[in-house]
Amino acid sequence: MKHFSWKTLIIGLVAGLLLGSAGTFTLVAIKLGFTQGTSSALSPVQQAYNNIQQNYYKPVSEKKLVNGAIRGMIATLNDPYSELFTDHDQTAFNDNISGKISGIGATIEKSPTGIRIVSALPQSPAAKAGIKPRDEIIQINRHSTVKMSVEQASALTRGKAGTQVKLVLKRGSTTFKKTITRAPIQVASVFTKVNPQNRTLGQITITQFSENTAKELKKAIIKLEKKKVKKLIIDVRNNPGGMMDQALAAANIFVPNGKPLMTMVSRTEGSQTYKANSKYLHGFKSKLPVVVLVDEGSASAAEIFAAALQQSAQVPLVGEKTYGKGVVQTMNSLTKDSEMKITTAKWLTPKRQSINKKGLTPTYLVKYPAYLNLKAFTNQRTYQLNDQATDIKTAQQILSALKVSDLTVTSRLDPNTQQALKDFQSQQHLTITGTLDQATRIALSQALLKQAQANDPMQAKALQILSQ
Repeated sequence: MKHFSWKTLIIGLVAGLLLGSAGTFTLVAIKLGFTQGTSSALSPVQQAYNNIQQNYYKPVSEKKLVNGAIRGMIATLNDPYSELFTDHDQTAFNDNISGKISGIGATIEKSPTGIRIVSALPQSPAAKAGIKPRDEIIQINRHSTVKMSVEQASALTRGKAGTQVKLVLKRGSTTFKKTITRAPIQVASVFTKVNPQNRTLGQITITQFSENTAKELKKAIIKLEKKKVKKLIIDVRNNPGGMMDQALAAANIFVPNGKPLMTMVSRTEGSQTYKANSKYLHGFKSKLPVVVLVDEGSASAAEIFAAALQQSAQVPLVGEKTYGKGVVQTMNSLTKDSEMKITTAKWLTPKRQSINKKGLTPTYLVKYPAYLNLKAFTNQRTYQLNDQATDIKTAQQILSALKVSDLTVTSRLDPNTQQALKDFQSQQHLTITGTLDQATRIALSQALLKQAQANDPMQAKALQILSQ
């Protein structure tokens, strides 16, 4: 299994995506101008290029040398946010920021036998092929899914629009094949629901800020208002950022006109303050009381959004201190198949504070449950009585967190741990063996996440604030 932090999954709206993931950057649509008269400074580079082309013992492609030179210059910046995109990486980057990818359009999760379909998006290739929730994917392009992670399965189903992916699926006792043609998929970035315990409370999760996020948020609020929702919780936890203009447009919904949203400072443009105004989304505003949830995974554009609401609209932030990405990147096209992203500015909060490498401090500091800091399972071995391993320690900790048994953490599958595993397997309707096998690992992981989602202290604090 992949190493990950449990709390990166508590915010997940689906068990796994075949749809791509967000980037951790803020994008600004600015074209760079290049200084003339740099030929003398670049003369050594040209000489090195000529020397390699003429004298290296085997041929080297021009493209490889040029891209290597560009990557070398970027590396000297020592900036984690500046990089060169070429070919497939360029396409994947642009797909992510646009919220569009090419795939089959289904969400998936890990299951004891491989990969399971959670849902197929309406009008997606998967839906048109008749794929249904709980269908088991046995093979993807002849690759068995038994030991496959969600990420690996997702990567195999994505690809160029018009190409095909071959699946072997199982529904009940019936095994069947499907050949599905990949197509462009628009990935939603805003998800809503009405709180089942309090029908006047709406919950909105923003997973990233892509091309249509602000419009999606507007539609979500209108939809919730029609359902008589009177208060909102907006969740940007684990939101890695995205497009700056979308974060500003989304924040403008809640910030009074004339109030600052953020300030950008660059060498070329100087200082520029963006203020709330009626031009964003045709002046659409919401006056519903709001609380915003943040954590250490809230970065970049998510921090711009949260800071604007906190400092210019007095909206409480609940959760952990945010990531602290207070710089802005610009994309510049170099050739038809290469783009360069470099840091060109820093941004300041409405109070003109830099949060870079510091993070945004929430109004109410609330931590995740300690059990979400547990290490994830690391392998798929089946452990028997008296075996000793790190995965057994993780299982003991999860069993204790789930209150299945108050175990002493020893990393050894002792008789008490064996009985606790049997009790858990019985509760989950698994084969009762008392061993730590892959099916039990998956069930333990899912049970822990389900408990975390049902007992979310940040959500509870937000509800308390909105009820006052």
